[in-house]
Amino acid sequence: MNASKSFGKRHEGCSRGSSSGKELSEVVVKRRKVNRALVTFRNLVDKLMHQYKVYEPENPRVKSKALMEATMTMRREHQWENTQKCVGHIPGIDVGDIFQYWLELNVIGLHRQFWNGIDYKIMDNSTLATSIVVTDRYDNSRRSNGTLVYEGQGGNPTFGKKVSLRDQKLEGGNLALKNSMQARSPVRVIFKVCGKFDGAFSYSSSNSHYSYVYDGLYLVDTMNIERGRYGKLVFKFGLHRILGQPETCVSLKDHGENSRQLANFSPRKKLKPKVCVAEKEVIRVKDLSNGREKFTIRVVAPIDCVQLPTSFDYVVSNIYLKKFEQAILCGCDCADGCVDKENCVCFRKTKGSKMPNGCNKRLASEMESSLIYECGPSCKCSSSCINRVTQNGIRFQLEIFRTEQKGWGVRTRSFIPSGSFVCEYIGEVSDYMEARWRLDNDYIFHMGVGKVFINASKFGNVGRFINHSCAPNLRIKDVMYDHSDKNLPHKMLFALKDIPAGRELTYDYNSFIGKFIKCRNNSCCCGTPECNGRIYI
Repeated sequence: MNASKSFGKRHEGCSRGSSSGKELSEVVVKRRKVNRALVTFRNLVDKLMHQYKVYEPENPRVKSKALMEATMTMRREHQWENTQKCVGHIPGIDVGDIFQYWLELNVIGLHRQFWNGIDYKIMDNSTLATSIVVTDRYDNSRRSNGTLVYEGQGGNPTFGKKVSLRDQKLEGGNLALKNSMQARSPVRVIFKVCGKFDGAFSYSSSNSHYSYVYDGLYLVDTMNIERGRYGKLVFKFGLHRILGQPETCVSLKDHGENSRQLANFSPRKKLKPKVCVAEKEVIRVKDLSNGREKFTIRVVAPIDCVQLPTSFDYVVSNIYLKKFEQAILCGCDCADGCVDKENCVCFRKTKGSKMPNGCNKRLASEMESSLIYECGPSCKCSSSCINRVTQNGIRFQLEIFRTEQKGWGVRTRSFIPSGSFVCEYIGEVSDYMEARWRLDNDYIFHMGVGKVFINASKFGNVGRFINHSCAPNLRIKDVMYDHSDKNLPHKMLFALKDIPAGRELTYDYNSFIGKFIKCRNNSCCCGTPECNGRIYI
């Protein structure tokens, strides 16, 4: 890893070229608050779902209950963000952001209606639309030129009891959209897409999960009244996307006839992700790990790239010098998969007992300690135990690619949910005297305790190629599971936030629980608002 590398892609929000430093700082703070609210919401949902599944195993609506209870709990605790309705972009939310649930839109203030597709606010004794959610409940359509035809709300859904059908009225959200048309007031547009969305129009085969994509600001151009599918009068609003906004996975895709192609996209109609492999890139190595990882680690590079990253041996576990004798870590004797955290020896070793949640095996958002104890080889629980996360290897499709300024980097081909384990930083574990004489200091990682280093120059894994960023999407945690020497923890990388497919993976080389020793080049060109210009500070 070249020490001058860093995450070079600039912030993907609206253009801020003329923003002052103070404004940029406020945007960064707001973004963090929004992300914190989302993580809090998802962790709370997972916790509640786990409880409901235990106490209401036959209830088919446990997920809906958990989502609503989490939403209302955060509202009572004043944990919602952007609580005041406004027209235009929402601070801390970028065009192209992807959300797992409708209720997340409420929690962060992107769309305040719980059920209705049109949100609006009262201004000067009138109403203006603030946002709309495009779903398959109405006959919405997106044309090849990017124009959106949005059907008004009320009386004429495409499902439900036909006896309730009636003509739509010019009131509520419909009136607000008309007023926005006359006032030329922008409206936020969110698209509902089918499947577990990975950021590049790659969907799971199940239609039971939906995601929501913020596609930016639109202007309402037209309003027509016509007969709908069941013969009732409906409003049809024509909207166009304001130019100059970042492209999103929705705006790049021609969805054809109607929004049911968004909400019922067939796996047979998948498009190849465009963001994962550039047009001039080809697969140069099919699997750098030679079958050692569960998923292939491929290398993609331009056709004219001469040097490939093959000058090391790929390993999947650390190599220790003989001087590092490790005592076996005493394990638990749980027979229930360590569901009862209070009685699990391994859980109790971690301060605060805030471990990866039992429902999704993801890292808790807030940890009282950076040192995590997992169940390991000496434990009596099974390999499917909820407290065995990092030992199961890489679970996402990763690839090594050639960056423009930083040499080799790593990006994900899969959507990575916040808190998920990504990979371990692996190499030869040695002391400073051994490490300083090795071939390439760019791969020598100080473990943060004593004078112990991980040197990935000759032996390593995909973790050696992950670049630095001042605003990373990964974080490091120390994990213990196979021995009891706290000076030799495993360096595990977890997702700080949801990471779409095609996004480069980065972490902060100056982590307080371990850092790279100063290398040949100290310049940082990550281009993020938080960038301080140097990798090592």
